[in-house]
Amino acid sequence: MNDNRPAAILPPHEVLAKLASEDPEALEALRRELIERYIAGAPEEVQLRLRQLQFRIDGIRKTSASPLAASQRIHALMWESFVQLKEELHRFGLLNRGNSSPLAASRAPPKRSAAVISLTIRRSGASVGGRL
Repeated sequence: MNDNRPAAILPPHEVLAKLASEDPEALEALRRELIERYIAGAPEEVQLRLRQLQFRIDGIRKTSASPLAASQRIHALMWESFVQLKEELHRFGLLNRGNSSPLAASRAPPKRSAAVISLTIRRSGASVGGRL
């Protein structure tokens, strides 16, 4: 169901903080409801993938020793996906900016050159020929 309206509007931080300290179960129910609304508002062709990703995230949250550990694992999951996307884009030549061989270009480090310039310190209008 995609009706082009925002999937969810978060309550103010103060309300969320109060829920976290006074009624964690209500905060968790709100979290689940907002996630479900977001997924339901996504195009149908991506809803299954979003549900699979959320299942994976929920599993990480349940099996982690602490909320911080869960956050770190979810962060690592995000980066794994990003690196995989980058590798696929390289493989298909979409990030090579016109290079003739996508595979060779993705393996070779870029060549860099720079001109080194001498800097001088000026004191009281006089030039001192020292380098920095």
